[in-house]
Order: sequence, then structure tokens, then C-alpha cells
Amino acid sequence: MKLKASDLPNRLTALRNGTLKPPEAVLLFGQDQGLIHAALASLRQATFQEEQADFNLENFFGGDLNIERLLNSCQSYPFMAARRLVILKDADQMNSGQVQALLHYLKRPSPSTLLLVLAGNLELQHALRKAFDQHESAWSIPFYALEGRELRQWLVSQLQQEGFQVEGDALQFLCDHLAGDTRNSRQELEKLILFMGEQRHIRLEDVLAMVGETTTQSSFGLAAAMTAGQSGAALAILDKLLESGEEPIALLGVISQRLRRLALCADGLQQGKDPKALAAQLQIFWKEQALFFEQSRSIAPRKLADSLLDCLEADRQLKGGGETPQPEGEIMGRLVMRLTNRFARRR
Repeated sequence: MKLKASDLPNRLTALRNGTLKPPEAVLLFGQDQGLIHAALASLRQATFQEEQADFNLENFFGGDLNIERLLNSCQSYPFMAARRLVILKDADQMNSGQVQALLHYLKRPSPSTLLLVLAGNLELQHALRKAFDQHESAWSIPFYALEGRELRQWLVSQLQQEGFQVEGDALQFLCDHLAGDTRNSRQELEKLILFMGEQRHIRLEDVLAMVGETTTQSSFGLAAAMTAGQSGAALAILDKLLESGEEPIALLGVISQRLRRLALCADGLQQGKDPKALAAQLQIFWKEQALFFEQSRSIAPRKLADSLLDCLEADRQLKGGGETPQPEGEIMGRLVMRLTNRFARRR
């Protein structure tokens, strides 16, 4: 049967209380492998006694699968336990023959075995997904990449569990740079937690020092923070880049390119073009697409045009235009502040 990820906590509680019959098979699939593996751990805890794992737990992998051995494991009786636990990971890597054999098993699954199947993205018409969706004693649960408010809540929850409070601008920066798989995001948070030590209050400076360092110290990170209206982050990244020897004229080129791509994306969306096609055409990195499309929709075209004119003026100044030569760092700092303040107001 089809379930939502948000349905799982209540069902786990019911399983622990004995008020819900355990499923005979569960499919956990989707983009967010971090949430999938967290759900796997919760299901194990709610349905299986770990001290009985030696004789009643087996793991299999779809990319290197002996399907006969998997099916034999599912049909085996538990040893001095109420049930067996069989885990199949990377199920999306099975070949069609293996999928059909597993579907045949699902027609009459063993009531003394819980089969947990993990997969990446599965299309709506994928045979495995359809079978679990329609099976009365099986659960089918998708885990999509967290975005917006859900990602924000997840980050706050993860940090609060470790005893940390996070400032608003630091949290916004985390949301903008950790979208995607929560498994990777958790690794970045662990680095941040180790960096903080006994200090329990997380500021933007702390996040910039530790999270996604290659991104936050790149020209692309500068352009992304600037168009997101994050003045503190943008100026901090600019300072790091200039200190490391980056050429201001090259940074200006990256900023101008992002503004042009935002304008092209906004125009394409207004014409009704498919976002996936636009992402491919404009070469938008998958992890950045949610933020990029949000900015394309929310930033007024006039602001993009004015910002490109500001970039032209900065280019003239960097190349020696004007009566009085100015330090390149000051030129870039003024530009970043002007554009960031403009985008912070959105429309």
C-alpha cells in the first residue's frame, strides 16, 4: 500500500505497542538516501530484536544479487525468534529477471519474514513500485529530497538534538547549501558540530568556516549568496576569494554570468518551458536547481537588468575607467553590497 514518509512515525509507534500488524515487505525508495537509511534503522528497531541477528538477519545488494539465495532466505523459518529480517539494498540495480522473481515471491510472502527493500528513484510505472503500492500487506514509502520548510525543520531538529541553537542567517545559508541528500548534509553538520566544540550558539561565521568549504570559497558560492540576498555570507566569501588571490575581473564574470542565466531561466519559465530542459540548457547543477528556479521566479526582471548595468560599470572601473583609480577590492565590495541589498528586497 502507498504511504507517505510522514505516516511512518505513527506506524512505528503502533508496531512497538502491538496495535498494528507488521508488514510482510516494505519498499523504501527515492532521492534522499539519508532519510531512507534512517527509516531502515527505525523499522529494524520496531520489528526486530538485534540480539537474534546472528541467525535471523541477512543483507543483499541488487548490483551483485543471487536471487535464488535471496528467495531462500525469505522462505526460511526464523531460529528461536518471531521473525526473520531480510534487507535488499540497491534494488533499482536488479535486472528484469530478478525483479520478476521478486514479484512472484510477493504474491505469497512468508508471514515470518520482513523483507525490507531499498532503492533509489523508481518511476511511477516501475514494476517493483507498482507491486508494493498495490500489495495489502506491504508498505511503499517514497523519500524525496527535502526542500524549503521541511529542510529547515530537519536542520533545526538535527542541531537541537545535539544541543545547538542556530542564528537565522546561518540557518538560511545551511538551507541554501545543503539541499539534496540528508546523508551528505548530516556529514557537513557533523563537521560543524566538531568545529563548534563547547560553543552552543551557531553563527554565520561558524557555518562559513566549516560547511561546504569548497562551495563557500568559490566564485559560484559568491554569486549564489549574493543573488540570495545574503550580504554577510557574500562579503565573507568575497574576502576569502580576494585573500586567496582570485582576480576581481574573473569574479565579476561569474556574477554577470549568473545574472544572465537567471534572466534566461525566468524568460523560459514564463514561456512555459520544461524546468528540466531549462536546467540542462543552462547547465544548472542538480543540487542548486531548487534555489536557482526560486530566484528566477521571485527576482523582478528589472532588478536583473539594473544589476547587469552595475556589473558593466564595475567592469569599466576595474579596467581603469574613471578619473580616479580605485582599489579593486573596494570596487567589488561595493558591487556585492549593492546587488545583495537589491536582491534581499526581491521585488
